[in-house]
Amino acid sequence: MVNPFSTRFWVAGVLPFQFPEHAETVGTLLEKSRQHTICQIVGPHGSGKSTLLLELLKRYEESGANVRSLFFNDQHRKLPSDLTFQKDQILFADGFEQLPLFHRLWLLFRSTRLILTTHRPVRFIPILYRTQPQFAVFVQIVRQLVSKAPDESALQAVYDCSGGNFRNAFFELYDQWEQPTPQ
Repeated sequence: MVNPFSTRFWVAGVLPFQFPEHAETVGTLLEKSRQHTICQIVGPHGSGKSTLLLELLKRYEESGANVRSLFFNDQHRKLPSDLTFQKDQILFADGFEQLPLFHRLWLLFRSTRLILTTHRPVRFIPILYRTQPQFAVFVQIVRQLVSKAPDESALQAVYDCSGGNFRNAFFELYDQWEQPTPQ
């Protein structure tokens, strides 16, 4: 049986971003983002920043906007050599803080439109949204992935152990799923 917690089922962009109750929507964030030339999505590791950024990117693409996505991480910390700054282009930069300072500044000053993700707010850049891990949202996502989810106390233990980092919690659920059941 296929493990429902395999990364192909939950990695950023596969599932829609889950907003907490009474929070924003992708539509309202899209409208807010259009009011800024540069804005940021801020939050801790594994809280959905990349997923939300990809949802906004998808909405901009659907509207016919000229977009380009840039993804930075521990292994990839450079701007692409073919990066050009077109007047009407919107750049989406995931993992902005992974870039060296010079590259971050260059991107900030050369971009005409930029939406970025970062763990800590970048000074003087408006915050579009703050992602905050919440247990209720974690349970919603687990229920999307598996028809018979573990009971909430087991999910609470995994969530607490991961410090609210959804990514790490899903890795733990993957490992638990792979363990043979006692006979």
